[in-house]
Amino acid sequence: MNTISPIDLKKAASKLPSSPQIFSKLSQLMKDPDASLDDITDLVNTDSSLTIQVLKLSNSPAYASGVPIDTLDEAINRVGFSELFKLVGMAAASQVFANRNTTYNIDGSDLWENSLACGLAMEKLATKANMDPQEAYTIGLLRSMGKMVINTCVKDDPEYDKYSDRITLPLTEWEENNFGLTSATVAGFILISWNFPEHISNTISYQYSPEDDPRGCQKVFLLNLACSIAHVVGDGLPGEVSYWNPSSSRLKNAGVTLDDYEEVKESVSEGIKEIMSSIAV
Repeated sequence: MNTISPIDLKKAASKLPSSPQIFSKLSQLMKDPDASLDDITDLVNTDSSLTIQVLKLSNSPAYASGVPIDTLDEAINRVGFSELFKLVGMAAASQVFANRNTTYNIDGSDLWENSLACGLAMEKLATKANMDPQEAYTIGLLRSMGKMVINTCVKDDPEYDKYSDRITLPLTEWEENNFGLTSATVAGFILISWNFPEHISNTISYQYSPEDDPRGCQKVFLLNLACSIAHVVGDGLPGEVSYWNPSSSRLKNAGVTLDDYEEVKESVSEGIKEIMSSIAV
């Protein structure tokens, strides 16, 4: 077994778009009561490709209302701060998950749709559980970051196997055998190196097995349920379905009811359809 080193992981992460790090800073900035409109636009504008993508989304049928806009100031005036945050997250995820992940055999479009579905589900579940929906949205969007880092590390190395539907091992066991670590722990490690809060890293690290989290974090159970919803609405990822079980104990630990789960599932299904139809125009 070849184990990917922390140094190699950090090198691989440095080759990914910087937009998730900007997204993290934006999350912190929006919680700062002294932050100004200029502070927010200046931050997003540090990545021109991210700005272009945000403006493209702002001008899509889902948000457009009249004259096209071409600045972030206009975008904020149109959609508001909280919705701009979601658009920046969508744009950041579209950059990170743009290309096919050959190691896990997943198209970039499928990774992005899963990211959106998990983000929306986390946001809505967190609202039901009286937790911070903005932070929850961030966790859902970035929960597959580890798969992208691993792929960047090993995609051209023939010594590492590629995932396929013929593999019978559970995904995390296959990852351990193949890389010496799991994509969930890699995501947690990279997010810490990018200065994301430790509890966000911890939540993503235990997404597949929330009961194993020594801290018993409520958000870990919320994330597991959000991933379950993404799968049910048709945006799941290969090899993961066995980890998503909306059991009564997981619902209880997440602080939501089965009715909440079903309501969020319907809302996410409609939300994803609206987003996809809007940006396809």
